[in-house]
Amino acid sequence: MADASDGVRLSVPGLEVEARLPWHAATLRYFDPHGSFAAAVAAVTGTPLPAALTATILPPDAAVGAGVVLAWLRPTEALALSGKAAPIAQLKERLADAAGGHVVELSGGLEAFRVRGSRLPEFLGRLGGTAVALRPGEARRGRLADVPMLALSVRAEEVVLVADRAYAAHLGDWIDATLADWSDA
Repeated sequence: MADASDGVRLSVPGLEVEARLPWHAATLRYFDPHGSFAAAVAAVTGTPLPAALTATILPPDAAVGAGVVLAWLRPTEALALSGKAAPIAQLKERLADAAGGHVVELSGGLEAFRVRGSRLPEFLGRLGGTAVALRPGEARRGRLADVPMLALSVRAEEVVLVADRAYAAHLGDWIDATLADWSDA
């Protein structure tokens, strides 16, 4: 999967993996999760910053566009993901003068894998990450295949794994090996 083209899908019965999602990303870094930057984010997106260990999809009336995912990363940082560049650019532009925080563009620095299906818990366990088996609306940092990453879920039986680009090939190789083992079984 490490050399696969954007959006390639691989599957075995009960599991589908979409690799190298063409997502654009930015981190929202702030000092106070209830301060002026948080208020500016809520005004622009139509939703507050994500609470600890949560993820959400922005509502259709969000000023930066529907479909942007906001996920908790740390107590003073959230991740914004979008399938299109424009919403991230708009978020960065509209929050440029907001006091108490800033937006850092990460597009190109992260890779994402979407994993869905009934075998999702078994798959995550195989990669060593039972702690990242999530319910919709959750986000959690962890390790899979000994790689630090963020797992988030906004839909049932679906998890998005977000890793630093430097680790994506390694994670992809583990995913490939797991799917190959299951295909042979």
